[in-house]
Amino acid sequence: MKQSIMKKDNSEGPPCKHMEHLLQGVADGSVKGLRKWFVLFHVTHCSHCGNFLKRLQTMLSVMHDKKDNLPPDEALARLKLKIRNLESESKE
Repeated sequence: MKQSIMKKDNSEGPPCKHMEHLLQGVADGSVKGLRKWFVLFHVTHCSHCGNFLKRLQTMLSVMHDKKDNLPPDEALARLKLKIRNLESESKE
């Protein structure tokens, strides 16, 4: 086996083209079983894919946290109505 395949460096870069969809699936939980194991094995040897997976998981976690902290829909609707009213008043 080639040395370059087994060597893991911590450089940034795009993930392997054939892995991007699988990495997204592992990050969001839609990839399971043997395919998930394959992806997790791959990221232990490929720093680009490993870093990509970490960034995806972080981004999804932040988005989930933000979603939990959103105000109720009716509060957003009231706020939008007030903004429209202020905009129409400033045009007059």
